[in-house]
Amino acid sequence: MIDQVLAAFVQGPVMMIFATRSAAGLPAVGRAIGARVTSGRDAIDIFVSPSQWADALSGVAVGSQIAFTACRPSDYKTFQFKGEVLDVTPMDGADQAMAERYADDMTRVLLDLGVQQPQIDHWLTRVGLVRLRLQPRSTFAQTPGPGAGAQLAQVAP
Repeated sequence: MIDQVLAAFVQGPVMMIFATRSAAGLPAVGRAIGARVTSGRDAIDIFVSPSQWADALSGVAVGSQIAFTACRPSDYKTFQFKGEVLDVTPMDGADQAMAERYADDMTRVLLDLGVQQPQIDHWLTRVGLVRLRLQPRSTFAQTPGPGAGAQLAQVAP
């Protein structure tokens, strides 16, 4: 189970990256445009752009291995979840609204940090998103410094 503090962090204004294997079996990464921890706090929905991250999504199917990393850009506090994909589905209206809110919030955060609008617009694609549901099997603290890489939780399959 994902605790409430970690759930709030993941659903906040953090940079989000997911890593998978492409259809060719090669490592591939992409950015997520928002995330939501499920009501049972046992899975995470992430919103991604197939047009922007086609290679990273080309090998994704139910049961695929996935890593999801959330990093707060103001202080680099970072957590990584490793697990498997439970579902890949089109977004519904609530998903799209959450992705829009995330993109608006992240835009403000990044502008305040001095990132230029054209860079932000490239990262935060809001159109044609899909929802990946992942079930974390393990969680790691990845904030640079002492303790980076420490496992926080192990979840039984």
